[in-house]
Amino acid sequence: MVDFGRIIGNYLTFSNIFYNISVNCQMENTESTEEIYKQARNQHALLDRRLKMLLKKSYLTAQEELEMKVLKKKKLYYKDIMDKTGHIQKREEKG
Repeated sequence: MVDFGRIIGNYLTFSNIFYNISVNCQMENTESTEEIYKQARNQHALLDRRLKMLLKKSYLTAQEELEMKVLKKKKLYYKDIMDKTGHIQKREEKG
């Protein structure tokens, strides 16, 4: 039987971690945009590899399906960071 309470708890934990990461990224202005971009790119690649591993499976459990949804949202989050820092880097290079 699927323990949805535990799954939702895990999801909320991931959400809190994401919130903390985004706040930390915004607050740590000492890091260059290039460094933030590299970190986001590395995280995006790690998430992509895990997603590909899950997609190779012929059957996913309920927890793995939820994990895929969370991984996809995390990938989008890091993609957004990459896009934002990429635009900032381009402006800095022009200006």
